[in-house]
Amino acid sequence: MTIVSHFGKPDLFITFTCNPKWPEITRELLSYQTAADRPDLTARVFHIKLQELLKDLYNNCWFGKVIAYVYVVEFQKRGLPHAHILLILAQEDKIHSFETYDSIISAEISDPQIYPLAYETV
Repeated sequence: MTIVSHFGKPDLFITFTCNPKWPEITRELLSYQTAADRPDLTARVFHIKLQELLKDLYNNCWFGKVIAYVYVVEFQKRGLPHAHILLILAQEDKIHSFETYDSIISAEISDPQIYPLAYETV
């Protein structure tokens, strides 16, 4: 609450989830193991990738200049981590139009002829 009272409302909410099929994880598993069997490995790989994402968001200004951010890491029931990130952008980089949001965020329903499983899942 202190961050919001000082810098203003967050502009972006990002969820970053550990993928158990990341090659950095799968190549270290034994034939009978799953990613959930190795929380030490998944946590380390996730942490490295999260730090790189934060560097891209904060230092490389993917969405504009970030004046404040906060994140929390949680663990799912399967033991896989995920992070919730709030970004507060500088006044000149704040998003004011739906066209700008559309350039950042997109969602589409897969073509049922080309990707029937993805279409069915959605």
